[in-house]
Amino acid sequence: MEEEKRSNKKQNLLLVLGLIAFIGLVGGVTYAFFNYTRTGAGNTIRVGRISFVTRQTKTISLTNLFPIDPTDTEAMADDTKVGTVEIEIEGDTDYVDGVEYLVSSENTHITTSSGKVVPISLDVAVTNLGTSSNNYFTAREDKNATIYKKLVGDTLVGDQMLLVGYIKPNTTSGTAEGVNGKLTIKAYLDKNKILISDTYDGTESDNMGTPNSMAEGKTVLTTTEWNALQSSGVSFQIKVEANEGIWVKGSLEEIMKQENFDTTKNRGILDNESSEFVRASTGINFDSVSSDVNGKGVYMRAGTENDANPILYYRGAVENNNVLFANQCWKAVRTTDTGGVKLIYNGTPSEVFEKVALEESSYTIVTNIDNKFTFNPADNTWTANIVNEQIEISFKVPAGDNYEFHLLGQLGQPSGTSAGGSFTIFKGGNSVNGGGGNYGSELGKVHNFGTLTADDVIKFTFAGSGFSSEYPNTFKIKMTQRGESLGTGCENSDTATQITLSGTNTFPFSGTNLYKSLAYNGYMWGDVYEWTNSATTSGAYYGTGFTWDGTNYTLTSAKVGYDGTHHYTCNQTNAEGTCSSIRYYYYVYSTNNNYYITLTGGDSIEKAIEKMQTNTNPSNAKQQIESWFATNMTSYINQLEDTIWCNDRSITTKAGWDPTGNVTASSLYYAGYDRFYNTHTPSLACTNKNDSFTWKNASGNQKLNYPVAMLTVDEMMLAGGTGSTGTFYLNSGSNYYWSLSPSNFGDNAANGFYVSNGGIYNAGGGVGYANGLRPAVSLKPGTSVASGTGTVSDPFVIE
Repeated sequence: MEEEKRSNKKQNLLLVLGLIAFIGLVGGVTYAFFNYTRTGAGNTIRVGRISFVTRQTKTISLTNLFPIDPTDTEAMADDTKVGTVEIEIEGDTDYVDGVEYLVSSENTHITTSSGKVVPISLDVAVTNLGTSSNNYFTAREDKNATIYKKLVGDTLVGDQMLLVGYIKPNTTSGTAEGVNGKLTIKAYLDKNKILISDTYDGTESDNMGTPNSMAEGKTVLTTTEWNALQSSGVSFQIKVEANEGIWVKGSLEEIMKQENFDTTKNRGILDNESSEFVRASTGINFDSVSSDVNGKGVYMRAGTENDANPILYYRGAVENNNVLFANQCWKAVRTTDTGGVKLIYNGTPSEVFEKVALEESSYTIVTNIDNKFTFNPADNTWTANIVNEQIEISFKVPAGDNYEFHLLGQLGQPSGTSAGGSFTIFKGGNSVNGGGGNYGSELGKVHNFGTLTADDVIKFTFAGSGFSSEYPNTFKIKMTQRGESLGTGCENSDTATQITLSGTNTFPFSGTNLYKSLAYNGYMWGDVYEWTNSATTSGAYYGTGFTWDGTNYTLTSAKVGYDGTHHYTCNQTNAEGTCSSIRYYYYVYSTNNNYYITLTGGDSIEKAIEKMQTNTNPSNAKQQIESWFATNMTSYINQLEDTIWCNDRSITTKAGWDPTGNVTASSLYYAGYDRFYNTHTPSLACTNKNDSFTWKNASGNQKLNYPVAMLTVDEMMLAGGTGSTGTFYLNSGSNYYWSLSPSNFGDNAANGFYVSNGGIYNAGGGVGYANGLRPAVSLKPGTSVASGTGTVSDPFVIE
């Protein structure tokens, strides 16, 4: 009832559909008039669904309805053989993304006294809605048909649905127009599915009988059964649903396909080509933050478009990838090559309330410098479009609770300039929040003021430099208060989306030597070889290699002094000397210091690296994430796929760790570092099986205790993050959290990638930082979305 009250109150959408009763079957005329609204964040219409069922149940007489050939136009036009219902559509909507119309039915089959099920087939025609060329009606074949692979075809049973078409209002004039037309639904018995025969015995046939080939796959009835069926009569109902926006009863993968589909190219929107939100002809620039001109929305990974399951991923400041699953909130990230969908933890659910933006009359303006901010009643925001570098507005609002301040902004100066600036939010003269960005940055902030008095002065300021009049900056601000409850959702505060698990959140584990070994860049590790900062011994011999006799090392190609090519030493002045353990020296240019690793048992530096990457010991991150899963997720394990989580430890530059003498680089670099900083080409492949973490999946190393891990830096790059401050959906406010990817061993510290409040960064201080951890899981392919539109107030619900 409360939902109905809210719906009637808003009146953002009016769809009027009249149902004309079954011609010759039901009789009479029934009309249904509805005012219906479904609101999402910001009072914008996200999704609306109206179901229409005939108000009367009448018996459909089958006395003259014998099975017919649906390709026979004359038979299909015979009212004595076909029952027809016509549904007039008279709609008006301001939702320019279009409306889907679906038809379903209840009890569309006949059941004989002996339990045989006889299907009734439906034929659906759409008329007077124009064609796809004039932007009105698009048949399902003209949409991406694979999206609707779960929908049945011509025969409906139970609550199954058949997509009739996709109607997009004509927006060529700049405003949405009405959608008017008619659905004609014919009910009939398909001779390809029904056979009436007194001679067919179900096992074999003779010249007088019905061949088995004619009965295969059909419901076979005797004349007696058929006559009894006719005398008893049959009734069923037809239901039409107008579905605004996306149809959410498919899987999340199917919803992503639908959002990604490019009707002009009849395929997905690839990330290596220009599109509505990608201006460059070469596609997305992964070296720049996501924006309205550098990828925002759902994209398809180029090179996978012809795969059975193309890789789709969300990018940028999207607001429609929120998921409620296992009593936890998640963000949908990407699909897998098997059709699953990866999710990253995003906090706990809570009751969500509508945010009601204050109208202009509720503000008392204190200052509005140069009157730069003007009120826009269309969305109840104060809007400024400025070319100067300073701006300020301050105001008071009526005393009340649950106040929030909202900011959206865009710095207009293009790449390559030195432009940048910062904004600050004040209460009573005191700074309470703020942020900033460089050229081209998107600015965004929500600050919860809570309770305000009538005397509290709220102020917003922006101060920048390096801007020019050619590229204006835009700002939109508003104050909101809590409205009516929208139910359970995933609307968390700036800090609530960050998970902090029990204990210390250092990436490998808590300890004193986290900076001293390559092993600490692993989700799991084996032996630990630690470095020691030490000058070389004067007069000692160093070799390019060694021999091992089972007990001792002996240098090869020995010479006095370490020169960057002779790494191994027994630390003796005797060139022929042997040692039970040997030192491997390397030099780091950035610190101008020498370091050594002590090797034993005949190990070389290559063998030491290999041993450190052996998966024997779990990292602290792995233990905590799996402990969290054991507490919260084990009852949902059957809904998760056992996909690969890649802790890519393949090394591209060994620097001083290379026994061949390649010591020109100052650090050892992993492949993820190279992809992030140099090539800017994220990869979803995992080079080594040893680094491919799985639960029971033999395609990986099977080292996980549960199907849960963390996102890689590559997945975070796809999501829109770079090394610069920007807005993308993986932002975590003032808290930081680790990725699964190692970065480098620089300045003699094991470093990994993490997400900050505005981008992706390399932990230059080492993996000993106590960043947060956010578990990630992957839904099984085909997991159904029960409801929702993906917003924080109306998330996709996985039951």
